[in-house]
Amino acid sequence: MQMSLDAWLGLKPKTDGMAPKSNARTSKQEEDDVRILEPDQPSTSATNTSRTVKPKMTACVLPRITADSEEATRRDQILNETFGHKKFRTAAQANAINYIIRKKTDVYISFPTGAGKSLCYQLPALFHSGVTVVFSPLIALIQDQILACKAKNIKCETLNSTLKEPERRAILADLQRETPSIRLLYITPEGAATDNIRRIITSLSKRGMLNYFVVDEAHCVSHWGHDFRPDYLKLGQLRDYAPGVPWVALTATASPAVEDDIAEQLHLNKVKKFKLSTFRENLFYDVIMKDQITTSPEKNMADFIRRIISDKCAQKRSADGEQKVAKNGPDGKEKKEKEKWNGSGIIYCKSRKDCEDMVDMLKTQRIPSYAYHAGLNAKTRNEVQDKWMDNEIPVIAATIAFGMGIDKPDVRFVIHWTSPQNLAAYYQESGRAGRDGKRSYCRIYFSKEDRGCLSFLVGRSMDDVRAKKISDALKNEQIKAVRTGFEKMLDYVESARCRHVVLAQYFGETTLKPCEKSCDSCRDPKAVEKMVSLHKAVDYTTKTAWMHKGSSQRGESDSYGLTKHENDYGNESGCGDRGSAYGESKSEKDDRIALRNTVADEFRKRRRINGSAPGGIVSRNNADVNEEPGDFPHIQKASNKKISNLTLSKRESVRRMIFEALKSNLFPVVTDEDRIRELSSNMELELFDISKITTVYTHKSSIKVMEIKNMTKSNKMVEI
Repeated sequence: MQMSLDAWLGLKPKTDGMAPKSNARTSKQEEDDVRILEPDQPSTSATNTSRTVKPKMTACVLPRITADSEEATRRDQILNETFGHKKFRTAAQANAINYIIRKKTDVYISFPTGAGKSLCYQLPALFHSGVTVVFSPLIALIQDQILACKAKNIKCETLNSTLKEPERRAILADLQRETPSIRLLYITPEGAATDNIRRIITSLSKRGMLNYFVVDEAHCVSHWGHDFRPDYLKLGQLRDYAPGVPWVALTATASPAVEDDIAEQLHLNKVKKFKLSTFRENLFYDVIMKDQITTSPEKNMADFIRRIISDKCAQKRSADGEQKVAKNGPDGKEKKEKEKWNGSGIIYCKSRKDCEDMVDMLKTQRIPSYAYHAGLNAKTRNEVQDKWMDNEIPVIAATIAFGMGIDKPDVRFVIHWTSPQNLAAYYQESGRAGRDGKRSYCRIYFSKEDRGCLSFLVGRSMDDVRAKKISDALKNEQIKAVRTGFEKMLDYVESARCRHVVLAQYFGETTLKPCEKSCDSCRDPKAVEKMVSLHKAVDYTTKTAWMHKGSSQRGESDSYGLTKHENDYGNESGCGDRGSAYGESKSEKDDRIALRNTVADEFRKRRRINGSAPGGIVSRNNADVNEEPGDFPHIQKASNKKISNLTLSKRESVRRMIFEALKSNLFPVVTDEDRIRELSSNMELELFDISKITTVYTHKSSIKVMEIKNMTKSNKMVEI
């Protein structure tokens, strides 16, 4: 008898005698998911004529349509010959394609990862002669999509800043032909705002050669979306250049508020809406509290990975207790076979250094892996991705720069070493597992320290929104979106509810029943309740720090604490350096990055200094572990260790940032650097005295530095 992988991993089946409730989607239910969105009609009374009413999208049942025989024959021929499929995955997918082929209406599609969104616009693009323009957020993602299309012999191109001049001229020449051979033209939203692209769109439209506008990752349009991109807001203006051309918007991560915002920003009218359940039965979701497991979290994770994809563990499971016969070599000794790996996985880390450290740790556990982040050159990143795609290496440790556009069916696990900052991002990233429909695992490692760090970063995100030069109403909307995303993420990791239900409810799906067998909370509810109870027993000193309006932290954070315009998308987004849009000088940016790195380093050092088990992540520089107070002359109470694991190097780093901020603030009234150094030492001591844990110290330090800088901007001098 073969032991199941779930059992091998210690995932207990529910034994309450009740039959599991099915969440399977029938064709009828899929048809019911097809909706038509129509704006509520504003009142025409005299009292309302002077006021603009924002349309709210409502839903009514949309009957399923079928293609006529000629359409169906051509559609199915393209499906089979170009895409290699004999049938559609779902009735909703087929129905969406039928509507798009008709070209009589706009279409909105919200399918989970792996449900076939791309086919919904790629097949219709081949059905008609002419060009379909696809807006995609990242050049790297566009390149992946083009490679996938060209592998199917689909003629597609892109126009962006990375092209060489001969390539650009050839593409433009083709687009000017009476009937272009290019079927799909991928561009970034930034590119769409240029005069050249608008001239191309106008020309194609006038010649009847523009089939569709497609907005991929459409949640980027919305202020409520987890990856809002301001340039997406300008896309709706293209309707003026190509009236009558239908629009298709696609996403995997849209809450009801995001859906309404997409419809408004893209000016969609009577849009046909196709939406599938977020539930994916083959994905097992769980949360592990780092500070509640007996081994080091790193060792726990390595064992987890080995049990999922190691061939040796698979053989051990299949034996199910039987004695395994060792294979002996010529000398009679047991022969050590090279470990083989079945499938692959992704470990998401919050920084480049964490990725490198993670690879070092996995190496000690004999698990082959590579790091992937924007600190690597393009050639190295491509080589790493190719080796992972070809199963030459099983594991990749990556920042969120990795994953968009990746279509690898055998990803058996997605691990988040640090929780994302909002639930929509987590759903999208974890959804890269199990695209082949086989059992796969999505795990978050979390702790009270991670919670404090997330709270700190959310505070910075909200303050960065306040610093934007936009209307107060828009600021409030974006701040509310940041806060809501954070609260829902905490609800996911800190509750004992079905993980799938929490995800579904976030995206507006209220009818999903507990999965019964595809998350830790349903498999072993008592254990999860105990884990959550112990976790919540901790006194969260920083629990509401991010809510204070007076907080002066800066820096819009992405899902992993990287500043939005310093993260691993970098210039790959085609946007260049946009940091100045937030009114932030280079010195402020450098200070903020230094402080962010200090926060991240401190959390890493804690476990190392406390002596994590072999296999824990090893620091590349642990010179600060044996510090001498005499080496830090400007740190007062240097021998006082009241804050566990707060290093003198960290305190000195904070003092120096205070010193630099004071130096700018007090000039030209106070220019004596010894006096300023004394003031910075006293201020750092105050922070030290009022803090009990490192997280609070770091949080208050950031606030103090930014308060001084804000006073400098306002021409106010610090009291001395």
